[in-house]
Amino acid sequence: MLKALPLSNISEKLPLPYLPKRFSDSTKEAINKLRDQLRYYAVVDIRSQKFLITKNDIVIAHRLRDVNVGDELRLNRVLELGSKDYTIKGQPFVSEAFYNIKATVLEQPKGPFIQIFKKKPRNRHRRRITHKQTYTVLRISEIDVNKFE
Repeated sequence: MLKALPLSNISEKLPLPYLPKRFSDSTKEAINKLRDQLRYYAVVDIRSQKFLITKNDIVIAHRLRDVNVGDELRLNRVLELGSKDYTIKGQPFVSEAFYNIKATVLEQPKGPFIQIFKKKPRNRHRRRITHKQTYTVLRISEIDVNKFE
């Protein structure tokens, strides 16, 4: 029987391919043009779900473990960062050196009851399973683009 290892042990040893050590002049110029805009948006990945966010948005994501109400999170899995005129797309993610995105945990409610019926064919065996999904509600408190010299 194989024993599964926790993901945290595996991810520590893998290098992050989307964090370059130096940035080209054209990349710095594009970031500074984006920084001059008034409003920003970002497409973030939270537990394998994509969300289009702006400042002060409320995001309802599937349950995030190990967070409590009032905690401040730093979102670092950004697929796209942009404004009305400029957009930066990551391959697969935008480098963390370009931005600061913070979110605050507002609450962790449960959804409505979901009923699942299981039935065996040619039998009178039926089973009803009820389930409540737990969600995490986040408020995006800050989206900033860092300045490069």
